[in-house]
Amino acid sequence: MAGEILIVGAGIGGLTTALSLHDAGHQVRVFETVDAIRPLGVGINLLPHAVREMDELGVRPALEKVGIATAELSYHTTRGERIWSEPRGLEAGYRWPQISLHRGVLQMTLFDAVLERIGADRVHLAHHLDGYDADDHGVTARFVDRRTGAHAGTHRGLALVAADGIHSAVRALLYPDEGGPKWNGAVMWRGVVPGPPFHRSSTVAP
Repeated sequence: MAGEILIVGAGIGGLTTALSLHDAGHQVRVFETVDAIRPLGVGINLLPHAVREMDELGVRPALEKVGIATAELSYHTTRGERIWSEPRGLEAGYRWPQISLHRGVLQMTLFDAVLERIGADRVHLAHHLDGYDADDHGVTARFVDRRTGAHAGTHRGLALVAADGIHSAVRALLYPDEGGPKWNGAVMWRGVVPGPPFHRSSTVAP
C-alpha cells in the first residue's frame, strides 16, 4: 500500500522503529536480509533513557524478566579490592532502571512484539534491498534473496527507513564512493560464565 512505511533492517533499531510507528498509527513493513532472526550478540546495557522508550512501547516487563535491573557499577583490582563504584538506574534516582541483558535477547523480545502487534505477514525475511526509486509521492523498493540472487518482490511505500546496520545497503546506494567502514584495529572479546554473585546480583563489573 502506498501509505505504508518500509523499514529496511530487523535489528534493534528497525524493530523499535516499527513498534513506535505502529503505535503512532502508521502501517509498516519490515524487510530483513537474513532468512531467520537469531539471538546473536554480546552483553549490553540499556540505560534509563533507553528503558524509558522500551517502557513506552510496552516491552519493559518482558525485558525485566530476561535481564538484570542493574543497581551498581563497580571497578575492582585483580585481588577484588574496590577501586570505585557508582549507583545505576533506580538506585541513582532515575525513574527507569538500567537493564543489563544479552543483545540477542533484546532483539528477540522486540521481534516477538512486532510479530504479535504488527503481524508476521508484514515481516519479510530473506529480503535484501537491491535498489529503490523515490518520487514526490513515495518510494518503490526492490528486493532480492541474497543467497540465490532471485527477485524477492517490489514494494511501494510512503517512505523508506534505513535501519540495516553498519553495512547498510541504503547507505551504499546513497554514497556509492564512500567505501566500507574503517576498522581501527581493536578487537574486543566478551563472554560470560555462570557463577555466584561476587558482590550482589545487580552489580555490573567491567
